[in-house]
Amino acid sequence: MIDRDDNASLGNPLLPVVLRLLREQPAGISEYELLKKIEADGAHFAVAEDDTQLALFQKHFVIMNALYLLQDALWRDEQIRLVISPLRIVIETVVNANEPSVALHGDDALRAYYLDWQQFLTTDSAVVAELLASFWTRYAAHDQRGEALATLQLDADADWETIRQQYRRLAAISHPDRGGDAAQFLAVRAAYEVLRECYEA
Repeated sequence: MIDRDDNASLGNPLLPVVLRLLREQPAGISEYELLKKIEADGAHFAVAEDDTQLALFQKHFVIMNALYLLQDALWRDEQIRLVISPLRIVIETVVNANEPSVALHGDDALRAYYLDWQQFLTTDSAVVAELLASFWTRYAAHDQRGEALATLQLDADADWETIRQQYRRLAAISHPDRGGDAAQFLAVRAAYEVLRECYEA
């Protein structure tokens, strides 16, 4: 069982409050909601006070660092999995703790980034501006991807082979030379091109 002393030894002062708040939210909580609850709890963030964007990044980083530290500690000490995503952070009971892939959940590159405290120390206003620009570029691409998948009548987890097969099927049905609708054919083709760019990027 993780206690306050264990948390303090892990190096992030927010660990105790984050762990308590997560245990109080068995259905899960978004990162934004977690941030608001941390602030309402009176926890102090040592962040830049003269740069709103940098301060928000620093708060985000400290929270994510705490979450990944807790993810490791909860699994090691209690065989409990902490699932981390922006929209839902939740502690899950594991049915079979012997499965090799069950311990950690998420992106290894993100984990390494947020566990490297140098990223916090070396990220300044200019780097945050670049990160935000990159985020919006990726967000726009993701949004287009969602629309393209919907046009092809596919779920978000469709793999490339499924996309190709579905494109061929819908293109054959909607092709004007086969009595289909030209506008629908063009929409299907455009959706396929968007998804191809996403997978080739």
